[in-house]
Amino acid sequence: MGIITISREFGSGGESIARLVSEKTGFLLVNKEMVVQGLSEHGITKPTSRLEDLDLESSEDQSGRQYIDAMHEYLYDLAIRRHLVILGRGGLFLFRDYPPALHVRLIAQFTQRVQRVTKLYDLNVETAVKLVKEQDRNMNRYYRQVFDVNWNNLRLYNLVLNTEDMGLEDAADIIVAAYRIHAEPRELKDGPASAEIEDSVLTSPADEEADQFMHPSEEEFAHMLDFYRIQWEYEPQTFLLEWDSEGNVVEAFSPDFYLPDQDLYIELTTQKPKQVWKKNRKIRRMKELYPHINVRLIDKRGFESLLKKHSIDQNQEEGDKD
Repeated sequence: MGIITISREFGSGGESIARLVSEKTGFLLVNKEMVVQGLSEHGITKPTSRLEDLDLESSEDQSGRQYIDAMHEYLYDLAIRRHLVILGRGGLFLFRDYPPALHVRLIAQFTQRVQRVTKLYDLNVETAVKLVKEQDRNMNRYYRQVFDVNWNNLRLYNLVLNTEDMGLEDAADIIVAAYRIHAEPRELKDGPASAEIEDSVLTSPADEEADQFMHPSEEEFAHMLDFYRIQWEYEPQTFLLEWDSEGNVVEAFSPDFYLPDQDLYIELTTQKPKQVWKKNRKIRRMKELYPHINVRLIDKRGFESLLKKHSIDQNQEEGDKD
């Protein structure tokens, strides 16, 4: 089964993007209307109150919880028979232990979302602001009650797209390309009955074996970051850079390190200046496609300078201890 889950901030274009992804992949689009209709055909009616407004922890009225449980079973049953694009509905958490599933989050700045909602629903700005805030609160409450999670934790997702300056068609193309990279090889290798995995949240590699690094310089850099107590992650994200005419990804880029506190990606190279043009080109392309992402290339000279300073500081510390 193919699974793409799309979680979105209200006003980030999620419904339109999900529909485009469904059309491009041929996967069945599962949204609110489709679920309501499907459950009604089985004699299961939606509660009169919105699911986001129900007090699911109350013992007095269990209709909301029963409906949500029925919805989850319905989605599991659909996934056995069809490839799905699931918009909202907790798809991320229902299929988090299925490795081929691609989990996408769509975000945008609050002001941008207000502008979209104003135009989409023909509202004044004041009303749109109120609506966006209300939807944000409702979504946070729903996921906290149903799944006991903070759905705003971006580390839960395989792909996060900022749709502020991105066309809906482009966003859909990126999701489809990411699915082909992430999911299709896993479907062949793992299949639906693959071994259980732990939480899909990315973890820092600080405690893993050193053989994870592709080059000794990366291990040296990691030790230096540890010395200065700088948090880091090793190749936590891949950025898509080029596609062919069929939408297939032909080039991608995974910077060596991400420094969460600095919100900075770092790519190392120990090659001579004349040999680093490929990496420079990739970084320029990355900055064009993802202008909100901070990335820096540390070349051979810069890396050696950092190591020299690190060696001085390390010797100084050891001398202070003595």
